[in-house]
Amino acid sequence: MNEFETSPTTEAIHTEKPIFEPTPAPARLAEREQATAPKVGGLTNEQRQQAREKLYWLLTVFPDQVSAFLGEYQQPLRTLLIILATVPFVALAVAILEVVNAIPLLGPTCELVGFGYTCWFLYRYVLFEAGRREFGQKVNEYKSRILGNEGGSSS
Repeated sequence: MNEFETSPTTEAIHTEKPIFEPTPAPARLAEREQATAPKVGGLTNEQRQQAREKLYWLLTVFPDQVSAFLGEYQQPLRTLLIILATVPFVALAVAILEVVNAIPLLGPTCELVGFGYTCWFLYRYVLFEAGRREFGQKVNEYKSRILGNEGGSSS
């Protein structure tokens, strides 16, 4: 016996699965149909159908969902929008105050005017009982003007 030959009793029995297994006939047929399907604009019929369904959803269902969401959460969204809209105004006020403080004597003068007005307000409307009554009437008058004549008396 040759050194390259093996005896029939020492040969190993080959039990591994083949590398390529043929696919069942219906699956191969579907693949062949899909591969030979006419492509218009680089899309197959299935891809065009999926695109149509997504476009239909976008044009019909999505606006209804958005309007339902906005209707349900109208007040919280409005509040959030007002809060977000105030951010630029607060930044503008801070910038103006920085400019005013940068001008010599203008910042302290504004503080002095504010302190004087506060003292006058306390003397006029808080210190005496007649002033408090007058201030209460003015507040109620402004409330009735703003909110309508709901329980407020306007003269």
